[in-house]
Amino acid sequence: MASSNEEDDFWYSTEKRSFSFETTESDNLFGVSKSGTAQLRAGISNIQVTDNVTTYYEPQQSVKPLLSIISDKALAKILEADKIQCKPDESYTIQPETTLRKILIGESYSLESYKSYASKIALLDTAIKTGNGDAILGITLFIKNTLKKSLVQKLLTERSEALNAYIQYLSTRMCTNEICDLLTAQGKTSDAAIKCLNIIIKNTSKEANIDTLLSKILKNYSMLFSNLLDCRETNFVRSYVKLLEWQKNSQNKFSEPLKSNASTLECLRITCKDFWGAPETNSLSPSSLVATQEISSRQYQKVAIITLASLQAWDDIDGLLRKKGWLGGKKLQSSLPIEEVLKLLQEQQAPSGIIEKFLNYVESNKRLQVAKSLNCYKEVINILGTQGDRTALVEYKASLKPNSEEYFFAESILCSTSIKWRN
Repeated sequence: MASSNEEDDFWYSTEKRSFSFETTESDNLFGVSKSGTAQLRAGISNIQVTDNVTTYYEPQQSVKPLLSIISDKALAKILEADKIQCKPDESYTIQPETTLRKILIGESYSLESYKSYASKIALLDTAIKTGNGDAILGITLFIKNTLKKSLVQKLLTERSEALNAYIQYLSTRMCTNEICDLLTAQGKTSDAAIKCLNIIIKNTSKEANIDTLLSKILKNYSMLFSNLLDCRETNFVRSYVKLLEWQKNSQNKFSEPLKSNASTLECLRITCKDFWGAPETNSLSPSSLVATQEISSRQYQKVAIITLASLQAWDDIDGLLRKKGWLGGKKLQSSLPIEEVLKLLQEQQAPSGIIEKFLNYVESNKRLQVAKSLNCYKEVINILGTQGDRTALVEYKASLKPNSEEYFFAESILCSTSIKWRN
């Protein structure tokens, strides 16, 4: 047993050991470990190879110089071999075109070798040349995560393709603060304000509370638009804030609920439906909303005609478009062309008497053509009779449905003895 222990001591002693069964061939070269060669390069001439296996305590023994164990030639070979092993792999040479090709065809790739600022610029510019939005965005995000903020902003300022791709990415995630910081740093404060406003309006749910949307818009206005007095969108935001405040004060006062992002004209439709005829002093009246939101007369009349026609409130439409003249007659007061008024009435299936009433306000040289386009049979027959054009009336009668009301009406005009026919 004693003999066996002595044998172990011999093989595991620091002075005599040159090979260990517990290490692999790749970890040693000429009996010296990689860590040993590293120390050699640092200028250490005396190396003590430590034992990885726990042994019994032994007194420290004297260490011999390494050059007394191996020759100069052997040492040089060891250092040269270690230098070769530490040389970088040529396969990791930076090649932007190769990397982009892998990205575009869906092969696996790595961006770890792009460490320098210049290599990142080359990679991004190569992506921009391809015109592929996904590649541009992916590399932009890589650069954003590996460079400091000021350098990222510089790169994006000089490359609109990368800037637009990154802002679109931020927009889908509603990162309004980052968008504002990015565009404001480039002096594009108005663009930042408009972009953030668009994101807020677009991504706020229609079912969201009006207070929530109003709060976001007010914050956007105070932070950005309040300092942009020359920006034409600033007035729009002010009007929109007034509209949201009007919606907030009008909740639960209409026959149908108001959505948080309802448009001005949608609000006008609802108030025309429920509060038509209310005085302007009533904040819920159509005239009050028209004044506060600066709705044009054309928009107001169009919405009012469609809404009132849906309620079959024909007298209210008459009162909207016709006013008393100096001689007591009714005068048309419409901001819409009369042809558009007639088209709206026809689309809303207004009675023929209503349409004929407004048809009389069409210029005489256009009246017959407009009447035909609206299928106002009675008016067409009356015009042809007034003009004394018997031939045209006979042709028109042939186009009518036999034994219909309009067919018999045309026949009665043709048989009239009071008309002086010119053909």
